[in-house]
Amino acid sequence: MTSKGKILFIDNVSPSMQIQLEELGFECEKADLSYMELLEKASCYCGYIIRSKFAIDRMLLDASTQLKFIARIGAGMENIDVNYAEEKNIVCLNSPEGNADAVAEYVIGSLLCLFRNIKYADYEVRKGIWLRNENRGLEISGKTVGIVGYGHMGKALARKLSSFDCQILAYDKYKTCYEDQYVKQTDLSFLQQQADIVSIHINYLPDNYHFINRDFISGFAKNIYLINTSRGKVLATDDLVYHLSNGKVKGAILDVLEYENMHLENKPLEDWDRTMYYLAGCDDVILTPHIAGQTLESLSKHVDVLIGKIRNLSFVKN
Repeated sequence: MTSKGKILFIDNVSPSMQIQLEELGFECEKADLSYMELLEKASCYCGYIIRSKFAIDRMLLDASTQLKFIARIGAGMENIDVNYAEEKNIVCLNSPEGNADAVAEYVIGSLLCLFRNIKYADYEVRKGIWLRNENRGLEISGKTVGIVGYGHMGKALARKLSSFDCQILAYDKYKTCYEDQYVKQTDLSFLQQQADIVSIHINYLPDNYHFINRDFISGFAKNIYLINTSRGKVLATDDLVYHLSNGKVKGAILDVLEYENMHLENKPLEDWDRTMYYLAGCDDVILTPHIAGQTLESLSKHVDVLIGKIRNLSFVKN
């Protein structure tokens, strides 16, 4: 079989992806290259497989003279200059389908943990403290859940929430006609009038920077629970703390933080500011290290999704 070109694995990926790409006729190379080292070799590759090691920017794209596609393991594309890549006829692929179920299950699991005081009840029992009435919690049943952003993650969440006997509303500023059997499509104003729980599932784009801010939260008729599993920079953290302190936000679940760097790592402890310390000390906040989409199953799902998309590229089919 004539080689279709050489693919570079910039980040570590499941070995099955290399096997399947080689079966499609590609040569695969794994190398722990720095950005500058890749810049020197960039003209050798027709494809990049990447997570979040570094940015695929204009300089690297200009140097990648044979590049035909970039495959991002995961949903977020903020470390790739997609517009410039597409101007150069480089196809940009991602795999939000791969961890949609994982994110949806995380949202429901963490919400149940918050509503039912599971984290603190477990801690108390381990200390010999047995408080039943004090740990009386809430049910999802009967609540209204507002989903902001109705892509793969939002749809998976709505599907899984549908068995909880709650009302589910969805708002997506980029879409029309997306109502389905699981959600009622609505505008933002109606969602703000009705929602008890708000789950954020929007991409990070420049016009989504701090989309969830003080005014956005103030617009809700009820005091709400807020969940963010999308990207940290869509939420103004200082504004969230303001509303946590005044009770407008009754509780928050944050799997992502705006302090995360390109490698999806948070600030080290010595660099935390007052806002981060507030969140870490707040009993009504659950914090996790960007793991909503991280399951053993999602590893293989991401590979399957991207292999399917690569297989359908015109130069691969021919």
